[in-house]
Amino acid sequence: MSGKDDIELMQHVDGELGTLELDLDKEGAREKVESLKQMSELVRGHLEMSADAIPDRRFEAMWREVSRSIDVDAPVGVLARIRSWFERHRGHVFTGIASAGAVAAIAIMLRSGDKEVVAPNNAIDVQPAALRAPPVIEDLETPGGNSTVLNIEDDDGHTTVIVVTPADTVEGI
Repeated sequence: MSGKDDIELMQHVDGELGTLELDLDKEGAREKVESLKQMSELVRGHLEMSADAIPDRRFEAMWREVSRSIDVDAPVGVLARIRSWFERHRGHVFTGIASAGAVAAIAIMLRSGDKEVVAPNNAIDVQPAALRAPPVIEDLETPGGNSTVLNIEDDDGHTTVIVVTPADTVEGI
């Protein structure tokens, strides 16, 4: 048998080949497989006995040493914890800062400020009532009727009231 066949036999014994079947009728293949199974059993048994021979307090000491080495890396104090958090999340922080800066720059560029906005194509300039100048109507022509215009200023702001009556209305009826 070649070395390649021996490797395939070891992989077969270890269960690494899955369901692939080997030709165990080749020269000495069956004996090699049985020998490999016995060796595997001996090595596993030896390792289990060695692990059982070590006292539990020695394992506990090893785990304490591992825990101590892990705890050394943990930040101590409030500022150290904050610095550690920023080190772990600096990509998120920088992305947030860059996004906020970009949004602020766009808002500054689009801000109208004191500039006059011209509405194209006869569009209606819509503004809140508090920012609009109050309409001033002094007279209203009403064909076939009479009109009265009242401009009222009070605490709530400016109000214009327009009363239109037909011309044939007789007063006092």
